[in-house]
Amino acid sequence: MRSLALVLAIAAIACGGEPTASAPPRGLRLLHTFGAREADLLSGALASWPDPVSTSLVPFARGQTVIGALLRAGTDCPDLIRIDATWLPGLARAGLLVPAPKEALAVDWLPEARSLAEDRGTTWAVPQTVDGLMIVLGPAANGIDGAPPPTIDALIELATHTHAKWGLGLRVDGYWVVPFLRAAGADVADGSTGELGIDRAEARVAIARFARLFGTIAAPAPAPGQEATDEARRFRAGEIAMLVTGPWALADAGELDALRVWPLPEAPRGGHLFVVPKCAADAPRAWKLALHLAEPEVQLAWARAIGTVPTTRAALDEAPRVVKEAYAALVGARPLPREPVTALLFDDLTPAVAAVVAGDATADEALAGVERAWRRLLSGGGS
Repeated sequence: MRSLALVLAIAAIACGGEPTASAPPRGLRLLHTFGAREADLLSGALASWPDPVSTSLVPFARGQTVIGALLRAGTDCPDLIRIDATWLPGLARAGLLVPAPKEALAVDWLPEARSLAEDRGTTWAVPQTVDGLMIVLGPAANGIDGAPPPTIDALIELATHTHAKWGLGLRVDGYWVVPFLRAAGADVADGSTGELGIDRAEARVAIARFARLFGTIAAPAPAPGQEATDEARRFRAGEIAMLVTGPWALADAGELDALRVWPLPEAPRGGHLFVVPKCAADAPRAWKLALHLAEPEVQLAWARAIGTVPTTRAALDEAPRVVKEAYAALVGARPLPREPVTALLFDDLTPAVAAVVAGDATADEALAGVERAWRRLLSGGGS
């Protein structure tokens, strides 16, 4: 009896064709914003994926702009992209993404992760991490016990009585200012309501207070671009008792087993997502790859190696103690407004804060410029 392959070959020749071997599947293209440690872990996770995947890096600081332009052009499109959660509303509402398939909806995501992947009732992403600001305590915080400080005032008071050289580690960054704005009764702009959040006296008080901490209670601001390296060095050396940062910094802060995590009052919460653009050449396989990278085994490996907070209950249940503490700290944090303009706000707020910290402008002067810029953003007159 003839084999099926021989029958098909004879049929092909009879119809004027030649037998051909099936082409191997096209390799997927993944665009990401990972740092060096994460990129190494990504390579390890891709080793168990059956098909080739080519990866490309876009620097996080330029990610939103570069990715938006790339997807609007639609001519050199990746299949899968890792983005910051604040970029999702803008990309989704511009019609640049494919909604997540039913397989992604059925995963037992943590509630905070699931909400990051949604916009206006539709799920657009596979959540990769949950993050935000929290308080990290290391060996220099020995003797700091009891309940976490419930307010920013209590945190500052606690920081003044530590035995370390500096009670706090902060970054000169608009994201780090959010808790101080909220504690004072202000906030960042909300694109859904049109409220600016910083157009009031409380915001100016908060910015001035934040700036005064550097060199007194908080370690002096390092040179721009050296923030992560400098804070990690000082923290590991025991010069800083309490570091205000996110899960992304745990691996640099020291051995995970030696760290503790507390909630930061009024902290913002965010995360990272895998999305599939509408211009992707192979959306179905791209979603399968995204789900592979979010499998509990993969997420648990990352949590154990560098302290990232998983997005599934199964992975979190097996994560190291400090990662569970980080998740518990972030549960009570409040996400930034889920609007397209949100990520753009910090392009104006961060340099304004830096000017006040450096003494180059008063809080009134710096926030006046931020207010003008944010009004243009909310009215659609800037980007």
